[in-house]
Amino acid sequence: MKTLVYAIGAGVVMLCGAPTVIALEERVQDLSASVEIAEVFSLSLGNPNLVFPLITPGTTAVLGEGGSFDEIQCRSNTGRPWYLTAHVVSLKHLDRTYSLPPSYLKWKMVGTTGQNKPATGQMDFASFSDQPVLLYAGVGEDARGKEVTLRIQYGLSIPQEAPAGNYGGQILFTMTEAL
Repeated sequence: MKTLVYAIGAGVVMLCGAPTVIALEERVQDLSASVEIAEVFSLSLGNPNLVFPLITPGTTAVLGEGGSFDEIQCRSNTGRPWYLTAHVVSLKHLDRTYSLPPSYLKWKMVGTTGQNKPATGQMDFASFSDQPVLLYAGVGEDARGKEVTLRIQYGLSIPQEAPAGNYGGQILFTMTEAL
């Protein structure tokens, strides 16, 4: 491919009364480029420890009242929908053979930066279970690399008959991507 270039400057160069025209040869070569973008699929808890204060049997304690107690960050750039679930593995008395039912531990979503609305627990507390409970579904922009922050409160109701003492347990959060 050849290209003609006309040089125009601040002055005019005169050669025999006509402007000077310079012809240049130009060659174009395509360069094939490729790039691989790393897949991001992450889940992190802002506060991995729930420690409730001394609770009187028959009452409920709330962590994060008036705001939020924990922030959960989820991020995926695969373009596929993803789901955040959680379930209680145990809430056992540390010295006795007594366990609190998982439904006594509750959660409430008090804010999100995501495009979607929480599955449940947005306005009222929702109970955990020993089976996974859907907290949030990431779709649209949430599945294209935007970090989604979920702000959560936790509540724990203690029955009248619960033995005094310390209890320990675990909540398992799982982020799963749809195929």
